[in-house]
Amino acid sequence: MTVPKTTDENAETIQFPLNKDEKREQRLRKRAERQKQAQEAGSGAFGIETLSQGAPVISVVAGEGLAPQQKGRVQPQPEAETEEEEHFKAPKKGAFSFSWTNVSFLLFVVIPGAFCALYFMVIASPQYVVESQFSVRGSNASSMASLGLGSLFGTSVQSSDSYIVSSYIESQQLVRDVRDQLGIDLRQYYSEPNIDFMYRISPDMPLEKFTEYWRDMVEISFNSTTGNTTLYVYAFSADDSKAITDAVLKVSEKLVNSLSESSRRQMTRVASMQVERAEARLQMVRNEIRRLRSTEKIIDPKQLSQLDFSLTQKLESELQAAKTRLNTALQSVSNDAPQVVVLKRTIKGLENQLGILKEKMTLPDEADSPEQPTKAGRVNEEGNIPGVLTKFEDLTVQLEFSTQAYTTALAAFETSLTEAQKQDRYFAVFVSPVRPEISLYPQRLLDSFISLLVLMAVWLIAQFFYRSFKDHAI
Repeated sequence: MTVPKTTDENAETIQFPLNKDEKREQRLRKRAERQKQAQEAGSGAFGIETLSQGAPVISVVAGEGLAPQQKGRVQPQPEAETEEEEHFKAPKKGAFSFSWTNVSFLLFVVIPGAFCALYFMVIASPQYVVESQFSVRGSNASSMASLGLGSLFGTSVQSSDSYIVSSYIESQQLVRDVRDQLGIDLRQYYSEPNIDFMYRISPDMPLEKFTEYWRDMVEISFNSTTGNTTLYVYAFSADDSKAITDAVLKVSEKLVNSLSESSRRQMTRVASMQVERAEARLQMVRNEIRRLRSTEKIIDPKQLSQLDFSLTQKLESELQAAKTRLNTALQSVSNDAPQVVVLKRTIKGLENQLGILKEKMTLPDEADSPEQPTKAGRVNEEGNIPGVLTKFEDLTVQLEFSTQAYTTALAAFETSLTEAQKQDRYFAVFVSPVRPEISLYPQRLLDSFISLLVLMAVWLIAQFFYRSFKDHAI
């Protein structure tokens, strides 16, 4: 800034660095000087002039009246607005001006909050809740439980059945079973005219859509530690909630019983089939043995072979004795002697009998004359002792094997029956449903307040993003 300084001797100019405020003051001073030339000049060392805007300006004409430390310095002047600043100055608000922030708050918070409060306080129908607790128990004891570790691993089969029941209650199958088994249509309880428009449904709603609605009106939770299941049923009258809960528990109990019966049948089915197969095989072998005995006219081929063997030995000893007597007689009498003729006939008869017995005790292809007659009551004309004995021994082995297999199958069947009894499940209800006395929902004041808070939070988030985008755009 350059300020002229006039003294008695000469004029002196002092230089000062200019900042933003000083530049603005310089422009104002020049403007004031141009207006001053058009007006009357004042007297004295200082003159106070008034601009068109009314801002006072202090002019320095000479430095005679200044203090030594104030010479050459311009006194601070009040700030005045330039034309450029006036151009960017925001226009004044009119009588009907409004703020978009207030309008958005009114549209997105106040009005929806009022509608929510009106619905919860006046329109919403009261909801009644029925609580019931049950568990699925069985006599099955796992190996971990037998070792004392059941508390560490929890239940296994019971837990699985409880999860099945929980899923069944929220499924479309339950709605169908209640309708088919009990003759109750659950849709009739939620289509009453006294229910508000938010929850009232059509009585002809498809089951697929109603299943989604049903899942919102029932709440079920399973405690894996205790194995208990808690069921909450919501309805719009006390009697309806009690009736719905009773129907759900009945069809759930039938489901558990059917699962238990199916498990028993599945475990005993294989064992029963094995018993039937072993029994049929044993019966077939017994029929073969009975047919062989009936055909061969014998009871026990082993005893018959032993008897024939002893008879053969007896005939051989008699034949040897007869030959000895014949030799002895021939030494004293001639061949034509009567006793020699008798001994020769006896020897020939013994030899014939011995030959017949030997043929019976040999296989057909080894016999010299298979067409030889056999003794009645023992074997047939085409059979012989070794063949019959071989067949009987084969059938005896098959009989023993079939008997052992049948015994094993029976033991397995008994074991499967024991295991099947352990698979029995029992649907035990230990907290029975009771007709509620008052409605617990909706909580009118709390729900209204929560809806207002949610609307406020959404509005604040929207304002935050809007202002962030606006600042980045500028």
